[in-house]
Amino acid sequence: MKLLLSGMLAGYILASSILSMTTGTPRMPAISRETLHLVGYSSKMKIPNVVCINSRYLSSEGGWVKRSVNYMFPIDKPWRGKSSTVEVKWEPYAVLLHMKTSYDVSRDLQTKSQYVVRNYDDNSLVLSDLNEVSSCSLWVTKEYLDKIPETTNRTFYHLCPDPVYTPFDENCYVN
Repeated sequence: MKLLLSGMLAGYILASSILSMTTGTPRMPAISRETLHLVGYSSKMKIPNVVCINSRYLSSEGGWVKRSVNYMFPIDKPWRGKSSTVEVKWEPYAVLLHMKTSYDVSRDLQTKSQYVVRNYDDNSLVLSDLNEVSSCSLWVTKEYLDKIPETTNRTFYHLCPDPVYTPFDENCYVN
């Protein structure tokens, strides 16, 4: 009987160690080295004449991550692009994502200084306005532009009123 119990215990320990190796804590995309693409938002957040919004990792220092925010104005051909630096900070498991932006980014993209993290995994992120829960944005890595993770997609669709998905435009990747 002791041999059977010790065999079961050994099997449990082995299974637990394998599970813990494969199901760790997800990486927060906003502070990772991945490029993030805005693929959805609440319809009331639509910004006329701004498309192709993405954010690339630049560096980190003192708990803040520097990212470039890139976006296009599709008014004339060729499209005019703009790039600015923002800083983001997120404490592990925290509800809030903090952001420092330039005046231009704040004006062009109507950014806030804090966002509520509604859902995230290694490749996707749903944020909402701290004061206006109905204002949400959905960000994914390039690998997930065509296949948004189900839990993230469900969170975006159910928590964000009148969700809008941004259409893929090849002009975003010409430059």
